[in-house]
Amino acid sequence: MHETLRKDQLYVTVDILILTEKSGGLKLLLSQRPLPPAQGKWALPGRFVAQEESAEETVRELLAEMLPVRQYYSEQLYTFTQPGRDPRGRVLSVAYLVIVPWQRLQPALEQEGVTLKCFSVSTGESGFALTSPEGVPLSMEELAFDHFAIIRTGVARLQGKIDYTDIGFQFLNTPAAFPLSELQRVFEAVLGKAQDASNFRRFVRGRYEDSGKIAPAEVAPPRGKGRPATLYRWQNERRDRS
Repeated sequence: MHETLRKDQLYVTVDILILTEKSGGLKLLLSQRPLPPAQGKWALPGRFVAQEESAEETVRELLAEMLPVRQYYSEQLYTFTQPGRDPRGRVLSVAYLVIVPWQRLQPALEQEGVTLKCFSVSTGESGFALTSPEGVPLSMEELAFDHFAIIRTGVARLQGKIDYTDIGFQFLNTPAAFPLSELQRVFEAVLGKAQDASNFRRFVRGRYEDSGKIAPAEVAPPRGKGRPATLYRWQNERRDRS
């Protein structure tokens, strides 16, 4: 579809950054383009917006086809309008940020027909970088169109929001009963740097616990030796459904 575009017409696409946290690292899903342009390059999931649908509807339909997850968080990120970003014609991209907890995402990636691969995102002192599942660095030239810029914009937006919004909770596997160590791991993955446990605990108390956004979870402690970690419940749990 859309191998050639009319030069006198404006087209709109959606491109989706699907992010998760796994083992203390931030992960992004990409797939290789099977057809020109940029054939064989890695790309964000994307699609042209049809005349009869909204961008949000296109995102839901695309996710339902490419990744069988029933529940996720999504928000509109930014609209990329640079001329020449698509060699076929004048194409605008409305980018969306989608967050899926790893325990929900992993079985979906294992389904037959899913072509998305999980790349590592690094934002530490060495700078922004993407690494393949095999541990091979991914260069800007190996990404289709302006997707490198879209990814950097999305990760920067996430980093800017995690300290003053509830977006970090969207990565939690069990928001109804989680230890603070899991939330700290999410912050470290997104920000690309370690967090002092004591300072992080004070931050959580002041921003989330004192305001009632999280509270101790009413669950029975696990049996065994030692003092079990306190579990918390996120009071404002919400994820958009596909």
